[in-house]
Amino acid sequence: MYPDKDSAGKWFESIPWKNGIAVCHRCGGTNTYEVKSRKPLPHRCRDCRQYFSVRHGTILGDSKIFLRKWAIAIYLIATIFKGVSSMKLHRDLGITQKYAWFMLYRISKDLANDSDLMNGISKSTKPIWTNR
Repeated sequence: MYPDKDSAGKWFESIPWKNGIAVCHRCGGTNTYEVKSRKPLPHRCRDCRQYFSVRHGTILGDSKIFLRKWAIAIYLIATIFKGVSSMKLHRDLGITQKYAWFMLYRISKDLANDSDLMNGISKSTKPIWTNR
């Protein structure tokens, strides 16, 4: 479904930005534009003058993994009936088992909320037992 990283990025952008207009996650403004060089981030809000991407404020936040790997992980978790282990994600995606567990935790938490995918996730996405 996603032969390159750009097609996965367009799919992720179509989820929270249903009408094709990028919405700033900080101020909620729609007066945005796409940065041609995509540096430091691909979109900029004219109202609050902040750069942003589709990752901010979602399960993809604080992640350096390509969006294509996130799309594959979401597909595997959502379609395999008995569930997916972090070891399977680690092998299938070619990432570390620790990062596969992180992705599995984020996706499972988002799917368990019975809300739209990538509707938003709180800043405290770490499990309770790791907060010390």
